[in-house]
This record gives sequence, structure tokens and C-alpha cells, in this order.
Amino acid sequence: MALLAGCGKKEMPVDATKAASSPTEKAADAEEDVPDARLTTIGKVVATRYADLAFETALPIERVLVRNGQHVKQGQTLAVLEVFKLRNAIEQQEQAIEKAQLEMEQADLKMQDVIITQGYDPDKASAVPEKVKHNADVKSGYALSKSELAAARTRLAAAQHELRSGTLTAPFDGVVANLSVQAHQLAQPSQVVCRVIDDKEMQVEFHVMETELPLFKTGTEVTVIPLVDKTARHKAVVNEINPMVDAQGTVTLRARLTTATDLFDGMNVEVIRIPQIP
Repeated sequence: MALLAGCGKKEMPVDATKAASSPTEKAADAEEDVPDARLTTIGKVVATRYADLAFETALPIERVLVRNGQHVKQGQTLAVLEVFKLRNAIEQQEQAIEKAQLEMEQADLKMQDVIITQGYDPDKASAVPEKVKHNADVKSGYALSKSELAAARTRLAAAQHELRSGTLTAPFDGVVANLSVQAHQLAQPSQVVCRVIDDKEMQVEFHVMETELPLFKTGTEVTVIPLVDKTARHKAVVNEINPMVDAQGTVTLRARLTTATDLFDGMNVEVIRIPQIP
């Protein structure tokens, strides 16, 4: 029996690593090792540059020259206040400046008389004691008239600023949104009249799980598909990765759109990370 056993077929030793790897497990391992994978998530279009415009003065609106969705150029007039009162205020302050200048000239003559009565030559100011100069300023009213002139100039500058701010203009090229006023309506200070959005500077904001973050880095390209039009395709490049994980275990990313035709601020989109072909 011992001889027969010795003549039987001898089993070769099996490698433990190979025995543990079935074809299914090998496929699973291969998928896990793939550095590029397709990922789809939902995001939102966000404007990176916009301006909310408002009047600074409570006056009736004379004209509104734009509408929502209209493209405008930098410096283009959007709306205008009724500026009669503003122009009138400027004229009043210009007259106040002229009056203050005359009063100051008259006070200057009086001040010289006061200095002369004190026994000094007003043309030799360096020889006049400071106390005498001060008393002459007060008695003649020169210091007061000089202060009034400065105040009138300040009021004129303020009136000129209000006149300029009575015309709203586009701060840059863009599209008008949230227009909320009409002609003859009373404008309220700080009430937003409209928003101008730079539609050439748009991004997509989206979230990915922290386990998916290795698939993204600055410069990663994604495809953006509006939910309202599944046939449209837009390209975007990741340019921001917020280094924070929120309570849901997600990370916020932003991708700059290379083109934003027909995309609106706040629009919901599908963001697809397509595997890169080596």
C-alpha cells in the first residue's frame, strides 16, 4: 500500500496569492484601479461678476431705457431720474459760492482795517502778532466767511454727485436682469433697480462626495448639459475646489464655462466628468 501511494500522481504546490484571486475578484480589482471614471452630478450656473444698481436719491424716474434680458454695453444708460430739482440745487450752490466769495473779500478789507487800527501794516503779515491777526479775523468776520465758502463748495460737489447718480449706466458689458421699476415710479434710495450680469464670466457650481474628489483637480474638464435642453453641450474647466467637507460629506467645486450661450444665472445643469482617453 505504501508503494502504490508513492506511485500516485503528485500534486504541485499552489501559489496562495493566485488561489485567492478568482476572475470576478480580478475584474473588481481592475475597476477599482482605474484612475479615470465617468461621474455625473447636478449643479447650478452662477454668475461670477454682476452689479446691483440703485439710485441714491428719492425722485421720480423719468425714463427706463432697457428691459430684462437685454444685452448692454459698458457706459450705456439704463434709467434716468427727473433731474430738474438736482440741476436747480447745483445752481443754488453756485450762487452761494459767489456770495461767499464776495463776503470773504469784504471781510478781508475789514480785517486789514482792524490790523491798521492796532498800529500794524497788513501788507507785512510776518510782523503782525498772531493774537492781533486772530482778533482781526473774528471782528471782521473773515474766518466765518471763509468757512461758509468751503461749506458751499462742499454742497456743490454733493449736488453734482447727485446729478451724476441720477443716471444709471452699465458698469460693464452684460445682460440686464431683475428690472423692478418703470417710468414715473418714485425711486427709493438703495432700492435695486436692476442687475447687470457679465454673461461672459459664468461658472458651474456642483458638489461631489469626498470619495469622488480624487477624480477632480484644477484643470479637469467637464461637460455641462442644461436640464431644460438635453441636446445642448457646454464645456467647463474646474478652477475652484473648496477645501472643506460639509456635513453631508460633499465638497463644493466650481468650473468656468468656456461658452455660456443660453445659460442663465441659477439654471440647473447636469455636470458630467468624462474619462480622459490616454
